Amino acid sequence: MSRAPALFLVFLLAVLSRVSHAQAAGEYRSTDPLTTSPTSFGRKSVSTTVTMFSRALNRETTYVVVMPARLEEGRRYPVIYLLHGAYGSYRDWPERARLLDYAAGRPFLVVCPDGGEFGWYADTSTGGAVETFITRDLIADVDSRFPTVASREGRAIAGLSMGGHGALSLAAKHPELFCSASSMSGILALENHPGKWHLDERFGKLDESPEAWRAHSVARLVDRFTTAGLTLYFDTGTSDATGAVTDNRLVHELLTNRAIAHTYAEFPGAHTWRYWDWRLPVHLTFHFDRFQSLLDPKKTPGVTGVVVEDSGHRLYVKRCQEFEAENARLSSILPTSRPIVLLGSSSIQGLDEKKWFPQYWMINRGISGDRIGVTNRGILHRLECSVFALRPRAVFILNGTNDLSVTARTGQPTVDQIVETYCEVLRRIHERLPDCCLFAVSCTPTRDAYAHISPLIAEFNAKLRQELKKWDEWVSWVETYAECVGPDGLLRPELSRDGLHVNDQGYAIIERAVRQALRQKGINP
Repeated sequence: MSRAPALFLVFLLAVLSRVSHAQAAGEYRSTDPLTTSPTSFGRKSVSTTVTMFSRALNRETTYVVVMPARLEEGRRYPVIYLLHGAYGSYRDWPERARLLDYAAGRPFLVVCPDGGEFGWYADTSTGGAVETFITRDLIADVDSRFPTVASREGRAIAGLSMGGHGALSLAAKHPELFCSASSMSGILALENHPGKWHLDERFGKLDESPEAWRAHSVARLVDRFTTAGLTLYFDTGTSDATGAVTDNRLVHELLTNRAIAHTYAEFPGAHTWRYWDWRLPVHLTFHFDRFQSLLDPKKTPGVTGVVVEDSGHRLYVKRCQEFEAENARLSSILPTSRPIVLLGSSSIQGLDEKKWFPQYWMINRGISGDRIGVTNRGILHRLECSVFALRPRAVFILNGTNDLSVTARTGQPTVDQIVETYCEVLRRIHERLPDCCLFAVSCTPTRDAYAHISPLIAEFNAKLRQELKKWDEWVSWVETYAECVGPDGLLRPELSRDGLHVNDQGYAIIERAVRQALRQKGINP
């Protein structure tokens, strides 16, 4: 290799190294010009900066509009309102993400307003009327200056962090203005963050002004989505250290518990511009698809509102909302008590804890037909109402047979996927409640009409037990299968109620195993 190419290679590697380190630190900044950005198809997007007077704020404010370089005469364009996070401004999205690249060639406008460093997109006596500015002054100004679709069918809202909160809270409170809403790394449960990001200055101290916090927190507004007619999408990075992961999982669970249609996802990433720049194209496409479905009758409309799939889903929703109500009652009368939680499906729901464990305070969180959570509902997706809200001292999990029944019929999910999700359930409980004793109860075998599931149960128990050996310090295995299985590999006939569930003789075996596990951990009545 000649000296010149070698020097160029060294230079290139150095540049790539700097870019990689900047992205890892969340400091990625687009090097493309702010005002124009070509796509591979030769089409461009442009940006313009607008200064307006807001009556709500009683001052001038500024926003950026990103739009196609050439607007077609007579055409109206839908608008995506894109909100910045705390410490940010209207310039964040155009400057710190490749917004112009991602919008290029797309027939919509993106409006980036200034919500203040800590405005939280809310109206309060201490921080100004940012909510009214966005929903009244800004939208009116944009519609008066640009050829927009000036109705909810052509209007969406999105944002990151504080702006993710703003997007979902404003959509919940003003569904007549927007057809879709999305959030990246949103701070969605304000009451989880007292003392942070000037929230106390905005809403007052949480213990002194709880209603002010609840009035704006997305987690407290979820019921409004029931009839809002909005399509919802939100995601967060699994390495986010702000508490956004807990917030997002909570809102996902609350929506799921009400059967409110939404899409939630988690991806590797932190609370950084590297993550938000990566997710931005997906959010823009999500909203564009919603516009298309509403403006073009041939398109399939996005799913909105309450969607109940079957009787099992209906029971899931009913039970989860009962859990939420019971949790609220218990927290008011027994605020410091820590029960033992029984978590699972029909085998747990059918277990009469007062009969079998009268000396212990146990709370039954079983739901007939429930699964571990490989799909979009199940134990993994109801941990807040089933476990965390109760702050238990111990949790027993007996679950897996319903997933394995589907596996026996269709081949999916695999046994390994079920084990992986089960372990994720345990991991999340341990992360939130590190002093809680966790017990994994082996699934009992089946017989008769359910005999085809039994070999998979044996495989599942063995794989789960092997996987949990690495966590022996904080997860205890409770063996019930060995005493229930017969020489034919099926549930012993004298223990069977219907081939799938055990009878009282079988529950007596489970009771003895649970009591022994409690004694070994020193958990007394």
